[in-house]
Amino acid sequence: MGDDMTMAPLRWLGLLLLLTVASGTAHAHSLGQTYLYLSLSESTLDARFEIAAADVNRALGATLPTTEKLTVEQVQPWAAALERYVRDHSSIRPEGRSVEMRFEGLSVRDTQTAQYVLVHFVIDGLAQPPQVVDIDYSVLFDEDPKQSGVLVVENDWKSHTFANEAGISLVFKPSSRTQQLDLTGSTLLSGLLGMVHLGAEHIIEGIDHVLFLIAILLPSVARREGGQWRFVPRFRTALWNVAKIVTVFTIAHSITLSLAALEILNVSSRVVESVIAASIVVAALDVFYPILGRRVALVVFAFGLFHGAGFAGIILDMDIHPDYTVWTLFGFNLGVEVGQLIIVCVIFPLLFIVRRNAYYLRYGMPAIASVLVAIASYWFIERALEVDLPAGEYANWVIDTMRRT
Repeated sequence: MGDDMTMAPLRWLGLLLLLTVASGTAHAHSLGQTYLYLSLSESTLDARFEIAAADVNRALGATLPTTEKLTVEQVQPWAAALERYVRDHSSIRPEGRSVEMRFEGLSVRDTQTAQYVLVHFVIDGLAQPPQVVDIDYSVLFDEDPKQSGVLVVENDWKSHTFANEAGISLVFKPSSRTQQLDLTGSTLLSGLLGMVHLGAEHIIEGIDHVLFLIAILLPSVARREGGQWRFVPRFRTALWNVAKIVTVFTIAHSITLSLAALEILNVSSRVVESVIAASIVVAALDVFYPILGRRVALVVFAFGLFHGAGFAGIILDMDIHPDYTVWTLFGFNLGVEVGQLIIVCVIFPLLFIVRRNAYYLRYGMPAIASVLVAIASYWFIERALEVDLPAGEYANWVIDTMRRT
């Protein structure tokens, strides 16, 4: 009975190791709407107007194609007319002050519903980020009274908003052309806390980083004597083993996280993700063969460098304004450490509790290590060879089914 109770957490741990999460979100444009996307930094405000090609034709008498892929070259002859039209039908006033919008050019966007023309403006030279922005908006309202305009804050570090396309802040209609965007909740502290949360969330949900931590924690409560694993008798000894390894891992991934996020270091994501998978395999194999020995700290440090480059990928994908680089690195890295500490505080006590059980040392620890090797080897093949193996789709199906039930 006691052994079954001791081994129960291991069975749950084994189940958790099999889960891989993959998700995606998308925001589709709707017909009968135009869009205004705002991106804010300490001294600039970028504005992007998105208008369907058919609506451009209606407003300007243009002849842009609406049933085939639109190109910038086709839109370019209408650049001056589009700039003038948008200026005549909108105004953006940070803190209620009239400022100059500098035209930055055109681009195009293909969605499932229509082809869109993107008109780019920038307001720079702001003394500080605005707390409120007064906006007048009447794009297409004269041509179609049923039209509406949607305002989306796409990027705002201080409100922890990045690449947002689904969260709508304001909706303009012919009856409500003038509105105020309230940004008073956007502060340096809220942005910093958002980055801390993002860092913690990233490592906790980053299953490969979690599995590596599990792999290096497994031997922390046991020691190899005469080719056999024996449990570490004292909590302090086991805790010291964990502290040394986790500290080395933290120093390593902090170095490359900073270098990669600052774009000083550039390593192929294929190489980084493949080595991360390989790191789990090597750490888990040490349970069966003493391949690390006294070099464990050095090996963990080396692999930690690649994990740090992996952490940096999410920061680079967010395309954060340079004004917030230092705060982003500090907050995100702090969040990673918080998430890592949470993982260690959950897993280490569990391992310490079951370490005395003979079944754990003989069967449990090798079983967990075997699962780690199997999963990480699978990932290594997918990442190194850039192929999609069928088990990943099955795992996602299992997860989706569990969520629905």
